[in-house]
Amino acid sequence: MLEYFISSGAKRKILIYLIKHPNEEYHLRELSRKIGEPAPVVKRELDKLDQLGLIVSWAQGNQRRFRVNRNFLLWPELKSLVEKSQTPSTPAKVSTTYTLKEIPLERKSWGKRSGEIVEAYGKDLKRRRPRHPSEAKMLENLP
Repeated sequence: MLEYFISSGAKRKILIYLIKHPNEEYHLRELSRKIGEPAPVVKRELDKLDQLGLIVSWAQGNQRRFRVNRNFLLWPELKSLVEKSQTPSTPAKVSTTYTLKEIPLERKSWGKRSGEIVEAYGKDLKRRRPRHPSEAKMLENLP
């Protein structure tokens, strides 16, 4: 579920790991090994999280160390989101199924709803995305 909100796989792994281990501090290569991502990718994502304020970083010798900033404004929400995404969820249920004989009847109601939309928004309303060729072909074959 978290992949729908955070598209970067590396950032997702970093957030999950850091939120599960909030009291620990790390250096770049250590975190890179623990999450299984290349160090340059981890560094780029850590720089973004540091600019955001989710992590705090400091120099210790020739290493850059960092840990989670638990005073971050959205810390409770992020922690809750990660915890909820890690629990197994039930699969989505299909609300309505139609047989092939029922589809033409339903298409009539869809056509009526389309007419209502045209009346409400005007005839110049354009689709946000073009139809897939297989979808257009299927619609041509229906009565």
